[in-house]
Amino acid sequence: MSHIIGVDIGTSSIKIGMMDKNFNLDIMNKQAYSLIYPRNGWMEINVHDVWNKTQQMIYEAIYNIRNNGGEVDAISLSTFCNSSVLMNKDGNALSNGIMYLDSRSKEQAERIYRMIGEEFLYKITRNRVEPGMYTVTSMLWKMENHLDLFRQTYKWGNLSTFIHHKLTGKFVMDWTQASYTGIFDVLKYQWSTDICENLGIDMSILPKVVSPFDYIGEFEQIPVIAGAADTASSGLALDLKPDEIFESVGTSNVLTVCTNKPEQLDTRFLNRCFVWKDQWLSHGAMSTPGASIKWFHHTFLEENEKSDILEYLPKQSEIGANGVFFLPYMQGERSPIWDQNARGVFAGMHLQTSKADMLRAILEGSAFGLRQIYEIIENNYCLHIQRLRSIGGGAHNKIWAQIKANVLKTEIDIQQISETGVYGSCLIGAKTIGYFSDMQDIAPYVRNQTLYTVKPDMTTFKDYDSYYKKFIKLYPMLKDFFKLSDENITLV
Repeated sequence: MSHIIGVDIGTSSIKIGMMDKNFNLDIMNKQAYSLIYPRNGWMEINVHDVWNKTQQMIYEAIYNIRNNGGEVDAISLSTFCNSSVLMNKDGNALSNGIMYLDSRSKEQAERIYRMIGEEFLYKITRNRVEPGMYTVTSMLWKMENHLDLFRQTYKWGNLSTFIHHKLTGKFVMDWTQASYTGIFDVLKYQWSTDICENLGIDMSILPKVVSPFDYIGEFEQIPVIAGAADTASSGLALDLKPDEIFESVGTSNVLTVCTNKPEQLDTRFLNRCFVWKDQWLSHGAMSTPGASIKWFHHTFLEENEKSDILEYLPKQSEIGANGVFFLPYMQGERSPIWDQNARGVFAGMHLQTSKADMLRAILEGSAFGLRQIYEIIENNYCLHIQRLRSIGGGAHNKIWAQIKANVLKTEIDIQQISETGVYGSCLIGAKTIGYFSDMQDIAPYVRNQTLYTVKPDMTTFKDYDSYYKKFIKLYPMLKDFFKLSDENITLV
């Protein structure tokens, strides 16, 4: 049987899946990789290491499919956002890529605001400018601090640009990825000449902008389709429509809204073109809730603890975590506060505080942060959602899902296919090569994937409303301290 190979490169691992013509997905392989933290506030990725692992996994997938009598009809790519990569003519990276939570380019971000102006920037990009998150800031930092490398640069792009060149020899960036560069016109689907000229960027170094459904070239005589950013791929896998919302739970925790009204896009969110033209995605993205749980597990729980400890330990604490609050800003924060100086905080600890209280505080603090995002969606996007679909590995933590349902006062449908980045990339490839012509053809396959539904417990609403009011006061009281710490204290 014929198959599509989907490649999903997240912030901590690479996943390879295959989808057959009946739209059945099988995850074939997963491999972890590590990010690099050269200095406080810096975050990098060794893109050559990621490519070596990805290439090996693709070869293994091709071999396994063919060894079982199948054929590979296409390869499609999904990657996280964002990373800034300088490449030479051969497509080799001149240095590590700079990641989206890297804060070294603060000065460049501030200068962009002064030179471009907030109003004009919003008109073109429908986004703000933040160090690292919008990759133009990292590009300018390299230009100003490593001119020798910049002079060797033939093309600039992100991880997907680099991987696509390794696969096909072409320098491209699909429009869901280009939306996060800070120099892309999200209404015209093209690089902004005005912004590039104002910032002194030679547009010849920019990759070609393509549709996620575009054929790029071939790898081992197999068609390679552009694919899209991870959350955009996930949106397709869910058959997301305008005025619908979903949650993704991994390293980050994100609420995503689809809209066909670009004037609605709120700069407290990350805004991008969807895979379908004239539709946009708006992401209320918290950076490190999942990473905070992983950090706590690694730091405070024994290696020989039961694998389900993250499920049963928080149940040993009660609503309110015995008076402990947690700010889930372990590496700065995006929505809703946009403060790269912010850091994680446990507040209200006392001599009776237990590990169960601390873990429950992380789950509740992350849920409270999600509620701040949820309220922006209700007010600015005029959406009053009674239920939402939830995807990603973290979605299957039942106690966390229940806490979020209680805090948000909404039903949460946990989806059966958690690897929607892989599935979405496969569907993009399948659409391009003709497995289907319209999403209506496959809606029954992708819209009926609810594994179980978590319903909110109304008896918790009053308590959680009270704790939420306290939570939202905590960050404003610490904001100046975070700024002072960034200037004078080396944070570990």
